[in-house]
Amino acid sequence: MEMIFNELSIFPLSNNEYEANNKMEKFSNAVAVARKKGFRNIRSYHNINQIDLSEKYSVHNWIHNKNISKNYRDILFGMIIQPFINEDDELVEERYINANYYFEDEENGIKKQECVGLASAYLYETLSISLSSSKIWDKHLIPIVIETENSRTIDSVLNISSKEVLDVEEIKTFIENSGDVILIKTDLLPKEKKIHLASHHGQSELQSLCDKLKLSDYVIEMRSTNWGGKNFIRETYSNGVIEIVLVNSQREYALWVQTTGKNLRETRAISEILRKKYS
Repeated sequence: MEMIFNELSIFPLSNNEYEANNKMEKFSNAVAVARKKGFRNIRSYHNINQIDLSEKYSVHNWIHNKNISKNYRDILFGMIIQPFINEDDELVEERYINANYYFEDEENGIKKQECVGLASAYLYETLSISLSSSKIWDKHLIPIVIETENSRTIDSVLNISSKEVLDVEEIKTFIENSGDVILIKTDLLPKEKKIHLASHHGQSELQSLCDKLKLSDYVIEMRSTNWGGKNFIRETYSNGVIEIVLVNSQREYALWVQTTGKNLRETRAISEILRKKYS
């Protein structure tokens, strides 16, 4: 997945190099977290020499500044690429050509102006990423005006400017529903997986199911839970937990299963694998 750099967030420029370095540290931390969530590049209208942080101090200068921690600089090295619209994406390019895209914020004195990065993020239906230059660019939703020959509409672009914004529910939901689902396998051997079952009449049936589930590469731990339910998969949770019901048993005994799922989308994908194999 790719993010798009919001070139408008260059302004206002930092007053000095010290402020600029703090701004880039915050930006770099946001990129680090985004990379862990699957974002590999940041498309930009400008190259790193043209992205100014303060007067005569650009992102290029910052990346090559030996006084900045190498850990921060390495996160961004090679991340920012051009062009802002992939040359192979003819449909996106056509939509960009056939409309005009603007940003304006009268409340904060920003006049109507073209917004290339926001337009690209809007067309690709992805995140824009901004420098934290003002409160405007710290918002997780940025308005965008789309004008054609016959219409004028106002929509919004999802935006991040810090690692904390990646925890905003709307951003988290977007990321969970984007890109391919890549499931992680546990390193635990089947015999190492913990099983905790309550002593009741359904224990043997649950044990039999656990003996099957522990063979799955995505299952970590199992324990009995309150019974009841009509479907094999009773519930899935964003923390990787799946509730499974023995629907053919007399009391509909249930099992709490911890999987390797890191979000709801991954957990649901694992639940479907388990349903097809063991229901």
